[in-house]
Amino acid sequence: MDRTRRRYLIDTDVLALIQERADADDLYAGIGALAHADTVRTVRQVFDELKRFPQPQKKLQPFRAQMVVPPEQQFAASVSERIEILGNKASYLWEQTGGRNPDPADPWLIAVASAFDYTLVTNENPRATSRIPAACRLPGINCRVIRGPHFLYEVELLRELKPAHIHPSDFFRRDA
Repeated sequence: MDRTRRRYLIDTDVLALIQERADADDLYAGIGALAHADTVRTVRQVFDELKRFPQPQKKLQPFRAQMVVPPEQQFAASVSERIEILGNKASYLWEQTGGRNPDPADPWLIAVASAFDYTLVTNENPRATSRIPAACRLPGINCRVIRGPHFLYEVELLRELKPAHIHPSDFFRRDA
């Protein structure tokens, strides 16, 4: 897919960590503009999870209507099929919440990204065997996943991606 035509689905951890940056207000405004342009989306469950992060939730609330994937897309048959695959092959996505959240965002993010060709954006370790990136590589799922700094650079909200932003385990991977 042409880089200029990519669409992104963003995980809670990326949206929450932006608040740590000096340019957080500009980044949140940029994400809002990208949501308005139908480039950036997330699932309803991410906004539920953002309640634990008052500042990002406050900054993103004005963009919620544009950011949240429409229900007819999130609950499409193609998404349901992928939720079933994840339930059978990646049950750890539900187990990670320790029963505190019966409707976690991760399975929905992965299923929607896979079904509708979004790039999934998360800061989770791409080499972990029981996290979002591992589930994205499952047969029947196969969706692109990148980390937050790479997303910000791809959508040109960051003008420079410094070597310090690249995790060594990603840089030195044999399959890179």
